Amino acid sequence: MSPLLARLHRGLILFNGSLAGLAMVLIFLLVAGNAFARYTFGGSITWGEDTAIYLMIYGLMFGMSWAYLQDKHIGFDLIRRLLPPRWVRWQAVAVDLIVLVVGIGLMVSAVEFIASRGGRTSSSTGMPMWLFQASMLIGGALLCLSALVMGALRLCDQRGEEASS
Repeated sequence: MSPLLARLHRGLILFNGSLAGLAMVLIFLLVAGNAFARYTFGGSITWGEDTAIYLMIYGLMFGMSWAYLQDKHIGFDLIRRLLPPRWVRWQAVAVDLIVLVVGIGLMVSAVEFIASRGGRTSSSTGMPMWLFQASMLIGGALLCLSALVMGALRLCDQRGEEASS
């Protein structure tokens, strides 16, 4: 495995994991602060619930890529166990290609969604909706990049199974 590919892999894991974790912390603080304000002051932050939802979507997109880069996603292990050992790596590469196509599809859908509804403004935050809808575009791009990196790792691995287990 090339040192550049290994650094890119580790860097993407750190980037996605950090941003997914940050989104979770912000969601917790926002929801807890909103609940505290509701029960102590009788009112809550008007933009709190919507912002928590948008943060959850961003966190999901970063977490999706983080999990894929570590092979901690849902997989069909039954199929892998039925394959001869020499085919396991190629099955994983085929999955990487499918995930790449799904990521591209997510990006195309996001562009169409932003083009049709991105000009709207959120009533609770006052911010343009494309800021929140861009999470799909970012998530698709990160998923594509993750699939490319994982596919390259699997193809560069001479032992066959290490990058996929």
